[in-house]
Amino acid sequence: MPWHLIGRSVDGELDVPLMPPKVVTIGRDLECTVHLVQRQVSRIHAEVHWALGSGRDQGHWRVRDCGSTSGTFLNGVKLTPHREVRLYHGDLLEIRPWGFQVESPVSDKTMGGAAQTIVEEPESEEEFVALAEIQSPENLAQGLLVRLLAASEDIAKASDEVTVGHAAVASLASATGFANVAFLRPGGDPHVIEVVAQTGAISGSRGELQVSRSLLKRARNGIYVHRGGAAGGTLAASLESLAIRQAICVPVESGTMFFGWLYLDNRTGGGSEAHELEVAGFAAALARLSGLSLSNIARGRMQQRFDLEQQQMYSGMMLALIRTIDAKDPYTKGHSDRVSEFAVLLARAASLSPEQVEQARVCGLVHDIGKIGVPEEILRKPTHLEPHEFARIREHPAVGYTILQDIPQMRDLLPGVLEHHERWDGTGYPNKIQGDKISQLGRLLCIADCFDAMTSARVYRPARSIPEVRAEIERCLGTHFDPTLGEIFLTIPETELALRISTAGAFRTI
Repeated sequence: MPWHLIGRSVDGELDVPLMPPKVVTIGRDLECTVHLVQRQVSRIHAEVHWALGSGRDQGHWRVRDCGSTSGTFLNGVKLTPHREVRLYHGDLLEIRPWGFQVESPVSDKTMGGAAQTIVEEPESEEEFVALAEIQSPENLAQGLLVRLLAASEDIAKASDEVTVGHAAVASLASATGFANVAFLRPGGDPHVIEVVAQTGAISGSRGELQVSRSLLKRARNGIYVHRGGAAGGTLAASLESLAIRQAICVPVESGTMFFGWLYLDNRTGGGSEAHELEVAGFAAALARLSGLSLSNIARGRMQQRFDLEQQQMYSGMMLALIRTIDAKDPYTKGHSDRVSEFAVLLARAASLSPEQVEQARVCGLVHDIGKIGVPEEILRKPTHLEPHEFARIREHPAVGYTILQDIPQMRDLLPGVLEHHERWDGTGYPNKIQGDKISQLGRLLCIADCFDAMTSARVYRPARSIPEVRAEIERCLGTHFDPTLGEIFLTIPETELALRISTAGAFRTI
């Protein structure tokens, strides 16, 4: 089943199916997939397209603002023009004055609870509820006000939708005396409603949700109250079959963001009669608190989503640079990946913090980024280098430092990039610093880099065995290598190292 964009505005409703790999364009242009006529909508305002996934990700839909004048909003947050972001079930995409609810065929269950199908009753010409025009809880009794304040504390502390839903339902049930209370939201299918939280018996023996869809639909625009005997037509018979004496439905929303409904009813044999306006006022105040909390949670998640997109873009850029070096210097293909893995092994063996282990991993990936500035005829030379050629190679740590120095996420990694060819005795390059003056990251990368170089085949010699290389590292402790980190590296099991060494043919690594 396809995803859908369910659009609503004062001008009507739209149901836009999303079928991969089709690109859905939205705007005033007649050729747009979704043609909107309002003047504040740009000619080509936004597009929604399918992105292929990898691994467990089967793919997902993404939205991009196409440089619109009035902006595209996702969960109340204005998108940066031409910047893409992933869509999830339940998102509100706004191209004002339109709001499009994102509905997936299988909900990601971010609000938890069960998804249940309910039967939609035919519309009745006779109005079956009275709209309670309650904008403030003026009819609240003192006891309800105290309960509202207590509930507001629980809702304000909530960090997810399920907690908000349970706090609202618990407060409604205890304060109003209604037998059946639920927090409901639209599901990923037009005929499915998700139950976020509930108490009482609003579900049938087979799990079907016994709630009027017409009541929920009409409550999108206000608070609806049903009193026993007030309904007529087909809906009245439906409510009578459920023995519902009273029912109240309140939309949970914040600004243009709609999150679902607070639903209450009393049925024969349960609960007690309650004054509808007083209860509706309490429910309305609770719905406003819930909507505000859910709006804050949604905005927080949007920031997390933006941060993740930024991180993925940054990681992709780094990977592209690394692959560029692999393409330019086939002799060292895979070298950076292996150095990264050896650096992680050493950082963990040295009991460094998770943050330092991550720095070692990333620094291993980018430590040779400066080779992008070395001529290919030198990088590809299959024999020993001449002195002037080696001088060019020796420039790559400083070149890498220059390339990465303006990237904020790279700031802590720069010492490792610049110093991974420095030696403990001060005979390394580019700055001939020695001992503890070399950064810990530089000393760590030096060992990982040299281990991979020695266990990799060259055109003028075969790869050296792990025991041979371990003996060489031990011999060079205190001269080439940091003696403490070198001793720690030698404690790493040979089986761990063997899993990561190069199995490629002859190549040269400098």
